[in-house]
Amino acid sequence: MASMLLTCCTKEGDTFYQPNPNEEQPATTPLVTVIYGPNGLGDRSYNDLIYKGVEMAAKQYGLRTLQLAPESEAQGLAYLETMFRQMESASDTVRRLFITPSPVYDDFIRKNNKRLEANPYADLLYMETTTPLEGKGSTFYIDYYGAMYMGGCMAQYCSNFLLSLILANPYTQTVVEAGEGFEAGFNDTPTVDPRYPITLHKRYLSNEPGGGFTIADSTATRIYKEECDYLPEGWKNNVSIVPVCGGAMHAFCRVVRSRQIDDNYVGIDGDLTDDTDCCPYAILKHIDKVMVDYVGMWLNGTMPKHQTLGLADGTTDAIIGYDYKWKGTDKLWQGVLDMDSLRQVAIRKEEERYER
Repeated sequence: MASMLLTCCTKEGDTFYQPNPNEEQPATTPLVTVIYGPNGLGDRSYNDLIYKGVEMAAKQYGLRTLQLAPESEAQGLAYLETMFRQMESASDTVRRLFITPSPVYDDFIRKNNKRLEANPYADLLYMETTTPLEGKGSTFYIDYYGAMYMGGCMAQYCSNFLLSLILANPYTQTVVEAGEGFEAGFNDTPTVDPRYPITLHKRYLSNEPGGGFTIADSTATRIYKEECDYLPEGWKNNVSIVPVCGGAMHAFCRVVRSRQIDDNYVGIDGDLTDDTDCCPYAILKHIDKVMVDYVGMWLNGTMPKHQTLGLADGTTDAIIGYDYKWKGTDKLWQGVLDMDSLRQVAIRKEEERYER
């Protein structure tokens, strides 16, 4: 049987584990358990925001939490199997919510979720899928297309001569659609200065499903140099990185910071614009707030079977760093690009695409 562990994250994203002394004799307090994807926790973006949101909900509602950070897919599946087996034979009335935010467990979840139907006190939340579960369990999908569309439009004003859109893999739906939204926004926005057109180059870090979300700094450096080769001589230090690749984003951020030149990057999922020299704007996914809302709905019995959230709901957005407003982006602040108007256009694009 897989051991049960409590996790907590430091501000640096490191993960610590300690035994949960209450697991053998669970308290009557409702328990929220999260099983992350392999090496997902500690990415300082999407997964860490989930962690933050669950702990915020626990504090607000007085809950216990169990956040599991497996080192491999096999370990994550072992956690899930243990959980499901325990729930099939549980005789107590403790309310439990199991949350899985990773698509690597899709096959297991869809084949096994009905095992929870015999236990009225166990619920399941499977995140970031457009396909509802047959049987027990709720799902939701955060539509990133509109916010990324905004980011693509903003890139014409905030980017260097080469805009490198780096995506984790071509199989993860959220990643692929985020890339499509960014490309559409970029292509729909006229070049600000025809003398200095921006070139958009897209590449994937992995050709494996679920791959590309972690990367070594040395690999990020190599990829950065390969991207620079798309620029003519004399313009090698004018690259903007758009890293839609989970925790791998931070390897690219470190590469950009280490060079101390004109390169920059776009913050993805979280607000990284406090890195004022390198991050002109960020595309946000407020998954932490979504987690608080969903835990609340679970507690009062109103968790929907499925819903899609996005820009119109305030679940996603795009922002420009305060300090960057005064660093060569004058056109943004002369009414050429109105952020409120852009947001409304992006909302419409998102709704038209998904017929929401």
